[in-house]
Amino acid sequence: MDTTTLTRGIIKSGTIGRDDFDGARIKRLREDLNMTQENFAHEIGVTFATVNRWENGRTTPNKVAQKVLMLVERKLRKMKKE
Repeated sequence: MDTTTLTRGIIKSGTIGRDDFDGARIKRLREDLNMTQENFAHEIGVTFATVNRWENGRTTPNKVAQKVLMLVERKLRKMKKE
C-alpha cells in the first residue's frame, strides 16, 4: 500500500469523530491484516509507538489518521467479499 497515495486519496470533505476508532477496533483491524504493530505503523505512515498508544487507549488517532484507518478497513472488507 502506497501511504502517500493512500493519504492523498482519502483527504476529502466529511467528518469523522475521534472516537470512531478505539484501541480495540484498531487492534482488530491490524490483526485481521496479519500485521505486527511495526508493519501496520509503516503501512499507514505513523510510528510503532503511535499504534501502540492507540491500541492501549493512551491516545486516539487524529482526523487524518482516522480517515486512513477507515480506508484501510473498507479495503479489507472489500477484499474479504471477493
